[in-house]
Amino acid sequence: MGQLPFAPGRAGAAALADSLLHAPPAAQKTLSRAMRPTLADCALLFGPELGRSVYRYERRLSRMADIVVHAMLEDQTELLFWSARREELIANTGEACYFPGGYRELAPYLPPGTEIYRFKYVQPGRQVGSAYDMLVHVNGAWRLIHRPWTVLVGSGAR
Repeated sequence: MGQLPFAPGRAGAAALADSLLHAPPAAQKTLSRAMRPTLADCALLFGPELGRSVYRYERRLSRMADIVVHAMLEDQTELLFWSARREELIANTGEACYFPGGYRELAPYLPPGTEIYRFKYVQPGRQVGSAYDMLVHVNGAWRLIHRPWTVLVGSGAR
């Protein structure tokens, strides 16, 4: 998988999300596939055991549904964007309130300082839309990990 040409950090993540919003469908599909995490990515983010479980979950998801980042409705033309570091998720400070609650449970497993991103494509003036979360820069690449906290339920990690 090639690297996506977006710098690490908030500006790069926002540029990536905006690029996906405006890309043609074939490019959205290619970029979405390039963001699938590897086992090494998951292990670095969550530790070996939980990382393996998250990786298996992600592979199962990709076999069941080819998840493509895109606006679900044609008139979802605006981008809403948030970021939170591990410590903010744990303390529920900053923009952590915009992330699903499962991230508060998952955050202690992340390395200190890890920053994740969440974004939505919405109709102008709306708050509800096509949402994507856990965009993260790891091992020199952008990855999108879908709802990784769901793995905590069956992993015994709690």
